[in-house]
Amino acid sequence: MELERAQEPLRKLRRSLKRLPNKLSPNEVHRLRTQARRIESIASALALSGKKEAHRLLESIKPVREAAGGVRDMDVLTGTALGLPEEFHDESLGRLVECLKSARKDKLEDLLHVLGHQRHAARHRLKQYLKLLETLSSGKSSASSAARATYSELHVRSVATGLMRELGDWPALNELNMHPFRLKVKELRTILQLFPNFDPGLLDALGAVKDRIGDWHDWQQLAEAAGQVLKPRQDRALLTQIKLMAKRKHSHALASSNALRKRYFKPDTISSPAF
Repeated sequence: MELERAQEPLRKLRRSLKRLPNKLSPNEVHRLRTQARRIESIASALALSGKKEAHRLLESIKPVREAAGGVRDMDVLTGTALGLPEEFHDESLGRLVECLKSARKDKLEDLLHVLGHQRHAARHRLKQYLKLLETLSSGKSSASSAARATYSELHVRSVATGLMRELGDWPALNELNMHPFRLKVKELRTILQLFPNFDPGLLDALGAVKDRIGDWHDWQQLAEAAGQVLKPRQDRALLTQIKLMAKRKHSHALASSNALRKRYFKPDTISSPAF
């Protein structure tokens, strides 16, 4: 494991938080959410003896990640809706998109409020945690620090193996547990990326499953939003198409997820993962 690989997400988030405009673009919001989530996975898995620093770090970035997630969800749902075939670009879709854009505006206000209260503390705690990682990975650390680094690597390996077992033992996938399965897949992929020589085939497979389930989840969320905004009779064609797409994406995600489990998460494979 290379602790240097754990440092880059922290540096990126510190830079992202340094200067943020009042009108955050979809890409800027996506970066905030993704960087914060990666740091949460890494800091939790490292289990450094500086637990106080990790706890404070996670405490400061969680509200940012959650608020950015609310905005990101509206961006994704809007893009998904506008990606429907041209034949559905009518008044029904227009009303749905306007509602999504209005919701984004409200959620962006929430995000800016959170950033106003959390940004400086988050940057400070990111800097503190970075210093801790730099000390452990510099090669100039004391015997005690070297022992902490070794313990941290062993713990990360244990966390990764545990996640593999959890994914292998996961109950039969359905619409209720597929999104939580995706979160575990994302967490495992983030942790495995700390190991430079880890099986790229598994990393690619995890990424593909993450994307497939994410695609289905977007359509499912869009179906729920449309059900609240649109009228069953007047907007029947659009509602039916969205539900049809969600069902199709679910089939793709289910097949991809089951193939991943069958290939990589058998008990004999998990017992000795090639870190």
